Amino acid sequence: MSPTPDQPVPDRPLAEINTDIRGLFARAQGRLSDTERARHAALLEEWAAAIRASIVTAA
Repeated sequence: MSPTPDQPVPDRPLAEINTDIRGLFARAQGRLSDTERARHAALLEEWAAAIRASIVTAA
């Protein structure tokens, strides 16, 4: 499945996004502040876009 105009292609690879998510939780020791929760939500959106971009539709 190719990204549609409303689903932008992410600039970073999945591994890099995952590293950021894991680092966020490590630094916060599992307890996110409001600012960190907002950052986590943004990272999850970026991660989901990267997953969608990586899916190939079968013929």
